[in-house]
Amino acid sequence: MRQFNRNKSALILLVIIASGCGKIGDPLPPIPRAPLVIDELAVTQTGTKLVLRFPVVLSDRTRKLARIDVYRLIEPADDPAGLPLESFSTRSTIINSIGAESIRAGRSVIEYSDTLDTQSGGARRYRYAVRMIGDDGVAADFSNYATITPVFNLAVAPAGIQITQTEKEVQLSWDRPSENVDGSRPANIAGYNIYRRLAGDDLIKLNPQPVEEPRFSDRNFLFGSNYEYIVRSVSSAAGLIEGDSSAPIAHTPVDKFPPAAPLSVTIASINGIVSIFWPINTEPDVAGYLVYRSEDAALPPDQWIKLTPQLHKPASFRDERVQVGKQYFYQITAVDVYGNESARSTMVSEVVAQ
Repeated sequence: MRQFNRNKSALILLVIIASGCGKIGDPLPPIPRAPLVIDELAVTQTGTKLVLRFPVVLSDRTRKLARIDVYRLIEPADDPAGLPLESFSTRSTIINSIGAESIRAGRSVIEYSDTLDTQSGGARRYRYAVRMIGDDGVAADFSNYATITPVFNLAVAPAGIQITQTEKEVQLSWDRPSENVDGSRPANIAGYNIYRRLAGDDLIKLNPQPVEEPRFSDRNFLFGSNYEYIVRSVSSAAGLIEGDSSAPIAHTPVDKFPPAAPLSVTIASINGIVSIFWPINTEPDVAGYLVYRSEDAALPPDQWIKLTPQLHKPASFRDERVQVGKQYFYQITAVDVYGNESARSTMVSEVVAQ
């Protein structure tokens, strides 16, 4: 019995020791934070702006970001293309810092515009790099270089934009620029690009290729929409370069264009009723018709009786409020969804038959 108790006690002790050991193997090291890296910096010229773009990826594993510093070095265009990072670091200037609060989590593309000094003159190369700064103040490595030699003989932005509204077009015209952004003449004009946007939306380019003349017709519009138009000159310089935007011009197309008057109106009478028929108008915005009647053909139009207090949808009408043996005169108008009423149709008349 004593031997049994001793064995039981040993078994219990073994279970306690085993349960106290809840791990298997050595502890794993913490997952390292992903580095703050930018390696796809690019620069393009649009007018007097040099536009930097680069992707940024911020995940739960990325080091905490405080800001992104943008560096610029302006150097002679014939300097060697290669430049040690140590030399760039001492010669360049921080021209902007982008706070982490303006960069959303995940993958995003950052865009920053640097304004050119158009009076500096001479062929100069602009060299850019960016680097990310952690919230601990430690700077990451520089990005790749993005270099560009800007062009200054670009036509200035068009001015004097005028808009004329027709039933099917928004017609834009503008003054042809006479000089370039650096003051040189004549203006280096290869064409124009036209953009449009709804309030709060992004700009949409309306022309697939630059237009040569200072005018453009926008046929893909909707009446009642609040549009904003801008025009940019396009200059020729080792390719085509788009210039600065014109001052925006707001325009809301308003339909003040009535439909055509109904044609080929016919009339007949039987059983004390006058029936009138006409072909449906071809305009897609016609909402209905109005029917006018008079007992005197010479009566002024504003004294005729309107038989349809509401718009009449069908392209036919039965007039039952007539007297047998009496002659009546009729005219029809078409009305569109904007309330524009057409001219009156040709007058038709009929003597009411029994």
